Amino acid sequence: MEQQTTNHQQEQTDNIITIVLTADNHLGYAISSQHPRKREELRQRLRHAFQQATDFAVGQGVDLFMQAGDLFDTAHPDEQDRSFVAARLAQLRQAGIRVFALGGVHDTPRLSDLLNTEEDAIPTPQMSYARLGALHYFPPGRSTGHTSTADAHHAEQFGSETHTMQPVMLDVRGTLVGICGVGVLAGQQGDPLGHIRIDSDIERAALSLLLLHAPIEGITTGAQGLDAQAQVIHASIMALPAFQAVLAGYHHGFKRQSIGRSEVVVAGATQHIDFSDPDDEPGFVFLGIAADGVRWCRHISVDSIQLRRLVIDVADLSSDQSPTSLVLERLRPLCTEDTMVQLRLEGELTRQHYHELNLNQLRLYGEKHAFALAIDDSGLTFLPDEREGDKSGQDASRASEVEERLSLREELIRLADEWIAAAEEEQEQRALVATKEELLAALWGTTLHPT
Repeated sequence: MEQQTTNHQQEQTDNIITIVLTADNHLGYAISSQHPRKREELRQRLRHAFQQATDFAVGQGVDLFMQAGDLFDTAHPDEQDRSFVAARLAQLRQAGIRVFALGGVHDTPRLSDLLNTEEDAIPTPQMSYARLGALHYFPPGRSTGHTSTADAHHAEQFGSETHTMQPVMLDVRGTLVGICGVGVLAGQQGDPLGHIRIDSDIERAALSLLLLHAPIEGITTGAQGLDAQAQVIHASIMALPAFQAVLAGYHHGFKRQSIGRSEVVVAGATQHIDFSDPDDEPGFVFLGIAADGVRWCRHISVDSIQLRRLVIDVADLSSDQSPTSLVLERLRPLCTEDTMVQLRLEGELTRQHYHELNLNQLRLYGEKHAFALAIDDSGLTFLPDEREGDKSGQDASRASEVEERLSLREELIRLADEWIAAAEEEQEQRALVATKEELLAALWGTTLHPT
């Protein structure tokens, strides 16, 4: 791991609280189409990245270790990942570092599954660590935001009235610190902070922190899903002036900005798992915070998979050589065991030329020589072969057709979306969505992993 900071142990004073902030570690994530050996290697890389954060915290002797959601990629991690996290928490506890964790979108059950669940019975993996005293866990916000359409009949009991959030108060070397946590849930709609007020006890704290896992206005780029449906707007943060800092997850890139009186710090993910944030360096954040604000905020990079993107216009492929060989020539320099490569094919070609392009051979090469290869053919356009236009009896409208979209991926998505829309039961819809994502991953190497 690249050490981008000097040891700040000597800089710790009575009023500066030192923190390691991490989020979106996604332990247990796997690309279903990968060879089992590659899948296990990815799981090991995810663990190694998280351990770099805990090792750094111990080495720096920080006061607090804060995990802002999606520690795991599933609400039901396997025993290997559970045991790994337990060992890291024991390491932090032995060093005298207090740990705070927040449920995320991926490691928390859906909203509809939680509505009738008692808070101390919420089936999240972090709860077992909390019961053992290894961390303080902020459970899913049970009264934050509004329910989705499928859960509208629960609106009166969930999310339609103001919820008072109780801070955790702790003494850190003589400084009273107040901490609250809010996480967005899959299936939730509305600003997660829109119906929140903080208990007046927070006013006793010299330093107040909000741990958040949700899309934030101005940072989110998605136009669908939670990015659009459950976004925290700036006005909601400004309405909670008690917090000197908002320490956030959900977004996979490191960000820092001031909103009102609060400093908002987004940790970013600790490892690349898709191509959604190619320019962001995975890592975690090292902070020093006092009552008057953030004294330092440094993003610490970790050992990570590198992302590469290759765009090829099929018009540039010479007709004198095999198009597959020409693509391989350009692909080879990018493929290493530490690289995830996205190959995008664009332009116009006939059916005959498309079949001459051996995508399976390209996939096999990527599987062998790169950590992962994703082929995106949605930019291809299909032209009719000349001989098709000369066939007797051919419909005149087809003969005059200029071009036709060629993307099996888009066709599969279109059909799946039609089935999902036609499904009457929410459980059936969720099953179809999961099947759609698994098919896309199996056929095209990887999918853009939802945040």
